Amino acid sequence: MSPALIRHAVHAARGSLLVAAAIAWAPSAEELQYDAQVAWFHAGTINMTLEEDGDRYELSGLVTTSGAMNRLFKWRGQFAATGRFVDGSPTTNAYLLLEDDGETREVLLAFGDKTTIHTTDSKSEVLPVPPGSDLMSVMFLAPHCLGETVVHDGEGAYRIVPERTSTRHLNQKPRYFSGPTVRCDYRFRYVDGSTRRVSFWIPDAQGPRFPVRIQVRVPLLPDGILRLRLDRPSG
Repeated sequence: MSPALIRHAVHAARGSLLVAAAIAWAPSAEELQYDAQVAWFHAGTINMTLEEDGDRYELSGLVTTSGAMNRLFKWRGQFAATGRFVDGSPTTNAYLLLEDDGETREVLLAFGDKTTIHTTDSKSEVLPVPPGSDLMSVMFLAPHCLGETVVHDGEGAYRIVPERTSTRHLNQKPRYFSGPTVRCDYRFRYVDGSTRRVSFWIPDAQGPRFPVRIQVRVPLLPDGILRLRLDRPSG
């Protein structure tokens, strides 16, 4: 999703200062692709672009998932987040989601102190912005294992609770990263009381700056796994 498309969607959501935040950038860009797998089956992709200028960032992408991966990513669509890195960790200023299931289209904008939701089959809805930074920024841009953290999806907040941290040598297929990593194990606690166990593998200083593997454990279903592709341009 380009900055121009973001600005267009923001205007459709009655406008905001997000437009001003995207002006006068001279950012560097990195292209990322994560392949999703459930058991032996391909379960979708996440294609993202990260643009940075100083401590400011814009993360945007397209998510298409299926199967167990939908237990973590509960939608298919385009997203964008803008924010700043504070002590190396992403802090969201605005979060935008465009969702289209073929029958209804939703535009969600979380900015300032409110979330505005527009759908094709209902009136607009305004909610308080949930606490924390958006899930996508925290999952993919945090540079280290997290302490207890609150994240949101624009509508609701939930908590990431750390369980353990360990060093692991990761072995994967050639198109993915293999080497020394730090494994971060968490429980995601949702507002409905359910939990998901999620693990992240973060490479050492010689590897990519992004998580190279994310594993989602869903009760009674095979694990969902995301792997960062290294045979694509990624800066």
